[in-house]
Amino acid sequence: MNSNELMHHGIHGMRWGVRRYQNKDGSLTAAGRKRINQLDSEYQRLTGKKLSKSSADVKKTESKPKSKSISEMTNEEIQEKINRITLEQNLKSLTPKKISAGKRFTETVMNDVITPAATDVGKQLARSMFADGVNKVFNLEGDNKVYANNKKK
Repeated sequence: MNSNELMHHGIHGMRWGVRRYQNKDGSLTAAGRKRINQLDSEYQRLTGKKLSKSSADVKKTESKPKSKSISEMTNEEIQEKINRITLEQNLKSLTPKKISAGKRFTETVMNDVITPAATDVGKQLARSMFADGVNKVFNLEGDNKVYANNKKK
């Protein structure tokens, strides 16, 4: 073997970026909690001292902290929360909404083509029904008959 070569084969089945004991967010997997418990018990057996938090303690710290109710909060905490919400609303109103090209196209077609066409059809239908109703109520026929488009048929 050449003295300028460095060889490393890793662990069989190992993949880049895949951790066995820890998730991407830093929390431990089931195997990680099991491993910590084994290391703790081994350390405790050898030294008589506890090294780190137990698996149960790790589970408790991984969860979100409990939010306080308003009656439990101080005035400063309430004011901080209100300021934060106000800032988020201001930021949301100032930043433009990102609309996809497809949605923009469909909104344009809807506003420029479909809505006016539907309105015109609705108006024609209403005129026709009104004319038929007037003719029926007043028994109009012939030259006296009312037409929806102001023309004789």
